[in-house]
Amino acid sequence: MPRKPTLLACKARSALADLIGQLPPESALPTVRELGARWDLHASTMSRMLREMENEGLVWQSPGGRYFPVAGRSHNLKGAPVCFIGREMWHWSRLYQDILKGVSEVCSANGSPLILLSAPSLVSQDDPTKPPDFASAATQKKELAALLPSVPRHCGAILFDHLWKDSALALSASLITPKAQLLHGSTKHMPVFAPDYHGTAKRALQFAQSHDAKKILVVSPFQGDPAIDASVSLILQTFAHLDAHKTSFDQARRRIRPGSAKKTEGKTLFICPEDNTAKALLEKMESVGNPPNKLLLLATQGTGLIHSPSSRLDIDFQKLGKSAASKLLHGSEVE
Repeated sequence: MPRKPTLLACKARSALADLIGQLPPESALPTVRELGARWDLHASTMSRMLREMENEGLVWQSPGGRYFPVAGRSHNLKGAPVCFIGREMWHWSRLYQDILKGVSEVCSANGSPLILLSAPSLVSQDDPTKPPDFASAATQKKELAALLPSVPRHCGAILFDHLWKDSALALSASLITPKAQLLHGSTKHMPVFAPDYHGTAKRALQFAQSHDAKKILVVSPFQGDPAIDASVSLILQTFAHLDAHKTSFDQARRRIRPGSAKKTEGKTLFICPEDNTAKALLEKMESVGNPPNKLLLLATQGTGLIHSPSSRLDIDFQKLGKSAASKLLHGSEVE
């Protein structure tokens, strides 16, 4: 049964809470020994009190062992580790390679180790043109619960794969650590970093209008990825006044066959929000001898796999990773 705090300890805790509220956010508390001497308490009692206040979210302990007011955490994370919790490395897309390259760059400049914690079942995909298998909410909860205890106690930031569901992310609420969900998502448990998908949809509309596309097919390569699902939805909303329809990747490939472009009145534009499937569509167009300017392809993900003569909207995912890490470690995004 826990010991009841003495009257002296209760008064010290109250005075310590007042001290924390008065300190500038970037200023460290006095050492444990100094605090114990101030209120005539043993150092072990003060250490226990500070750990309790850390669990309550009032203070945080730096890698050097000093305690700081939690409000100043972003100013004191030099050298603190950063964790990425997400898919296994061999399932990284080109997009995630770029994101983590940006995160790594910021971590390196800050002297922060980048720790990768992988969930084996989060996503599995043997063929980049086939629908991936995403973990269920129950499996996600189980895997994230197993991973969270591995987060270092002095971790400065946690970056989550955007495939984590909100019900699983709720488990992270117990961690007194800055957190962010990369890419598109919706969660009440942490900030969300995402490209400007509204801006991407508007630029896609400008592309369609400038190329006088009469029929627009928005290719939905698979469902279950919140970033791709949201991108498809926003593009369809933006194109609502035009002849725009959603189609699956397989349906899009079947539409591209020898002579199909010649029978089409006006230009047909395929808009694909995922680079691997866009690359496969481009290869199919080239194999059937697509007449110039009849079948058009626009890739909106922008990770660099699509080249001329097709078109690709540039989204700098490396910069997205840098901004996410910089926001958490330094309190500001990359310009």
